[in-house]
Amino acid sequence: MFEFYSSLEWRQNGDASRTQTSAAKARAKRGGESRIRVLRVAHASLTPALRGRERGIARTFPEVEMEVVAPPRWFESGVEVETVPDDLFPVRTAETFFSKHIQLFAYDPRPIIEVLRRHQPHIIDMDHEPYSVPCAEIITLRNIFAPNTPIVMQTAQNILKKYPPPFSYFEKRAFRHVAAAYMCSETVREVYKIKGFQKPMRIVPFGVDLEMFPFCERETKEILTIGYVGRLLPAKGLIVLADALAKLKNEKWRLLVVGDGEEREKTERRLAEAGLLERANFAGAVSYEKTPDYFQQMDILVVPTLTTKKIREQFGRVIVEAMASGVPVVGSTCGAIPEVIGDAGLVFPEKDSQALAAALKRLLNDSDLRKHLARKGRRRVEKNYTWAQVAEGIFSLYREVLKEI
Repeated sequence: MFEFYSSLEWRQNGDASRTQTSAAKARAKRGGESRIRVLRVAHASLTPALRGRERGIARTFPEVEMEVVAPPRWFESGVEVETVPDDLFPVRTAETFFSKHIQLFAYDPRPIIEVLRRHQPHIIDMDHEPYSVPCAEIITLRNIFAPNTPIVMQTAQNILKKYPPPFSYFEKRAFRHVAAAYMCSETVREVYKIKGFQKPMRIVPFGVDLEMFPFCERETKEILTIGYVGRLLPAKGLIVLADALAKLKNEKWRLLVVGDGEEREKTERRLAEAGLLERANFAGAVSYEKTPDYFQQMDILVVPTLTTKKIREQFGRVIVEAMASGVPVVGSTCGAIPEVIGDAGLVFPEKDSQALAAALKRLLNDSDLRKHLARKGRRRVEKNYTWAQVAEGIFSLYREVLKEI
């Protein structure tokens, strides 16, 4: 397939160049068109609930004419989700091939080509890392069918890595071809600076739907619920949480774990060894649309992620969802967690179960502190993490890129 793309890329002709005319470019640059056409290609933009970014742009900036390309189905947080239409913009599906790995699959190029030819976007906005196969594919398709259209790249890789061929080539090529990048945290921007990316960069965090995750003032209860939401992987720190809870046997709490993965059995075993398994409820993996209900059952959320060669918390979407819902957050020092929590929660040194136990004990026994952090967290979300604010950051980058055409 890549030999096919490479040969096509060198056979650009007049028809390819006409996919975005000089006149269209000039109008976009001047802002003379009433609409700015955007093609968004994203593997996780499957349902309206998962399209907060795109829907935020469409609602906040009616001059944007958005079209979305996504796979017909994808595993999101351990649950297979099927793509459904949206009421704000067209959504096209493109089958995926070769791999289920987020960085290794390829799209069926035909739906993307069709949208490039028909929609003639002023901007291509893709949610794929620069070293990935889908990123390489989208750049190639752009070069062939819309050579004058700038690409803006959403990225979240915050671990400094050297990739083997061909991925090292893909990354260097992406750095040459994309016009700008936006990333979810400062930890990502640091990596891009070290790698020498010199195009415009913007920190644009993940957002949260305040209606989907409503604030709820918790009533004082005798037994509080400590929650965890996410994949159950070794680097997510579930064993650190289990060890911390073992130090709090005499406190009144229950544990609610939402998610699934290879670390579940080990975590259950560690809790059983401490005589605490009966206090825990493992809800398994749930669809994204159901997570607000679980946040309403929690009094505290713990994000105990550990830094490894493969994992460094890129953002922590559950943090802003919990804060929006009125749940105080306790997070480790891994990656972007302290950056996202700010002063609206408690932070402990990663891997330190004693420090985590102390933070949990403090919250379990101080209802005023829980209420204070809950309100502070909600204010922080309203100030920094709404989808409208995310949309403003992305749109300003679009405008900056279009001015350079």
